[in-house]
Amino acid sequence: VVSTQSTEAVVSTQSTGEGDTVSLTVAIENHKYNPDNFYCGKWTSRWSVEFPTSGGYAKVSGHMKVQVHYYEDGNVQLHTKKSAEESVQMGSVEEGARNLVEFIGRAEREYQLGINENYREMSATTFKSLRRALPITKNLVDWHKLHSLNIGRDLMNRTT
Repeated sequence: VVSTQSTEAVVSTQSTGEGDTVSLTVAIENHKYNPDNFYCGKWTSRWSVEFPTSGGYAKVSGHMKVQVHYYEDGNVQLHTKKSAEESVQMGSVEEGARNLVEFIGRAEREYQLGINENYREMSATTFKSLRRALPITKNLVDWHKLHSLNIGRDLMNRTT
């Protein structure tokens, strides 16, 4: 999963067995700190897997969380999370591992693609409406110059 998503992520796994049930926890974390480009971000996900030692189906549930902070000329933050659940066929150890990795990879890719699509839509709609539109001349207004003209006009009106 991680090698296809990012080469810098860290993965930790822990397993316990009680009776004929095995519990597995998979934690994935990746972060990026880039002060030269004014952003930082972190991806974390935690997956819990419970399956019988005899094979069959595993119950997989996970929580993914993304935090992004962009701070050039403003302060924009994104905090989002998503959960996913599925029953995964275990069969042999190899098949179970392959199916588990496939499900986690698919869930995380869909989440990432959903975030990307959301940003594309927001860029065309929400963010665009937040920006101040340029005047018809397509030039920025020099507010200091405009303010000086108003003060000059006010002074001329007082003297006449």
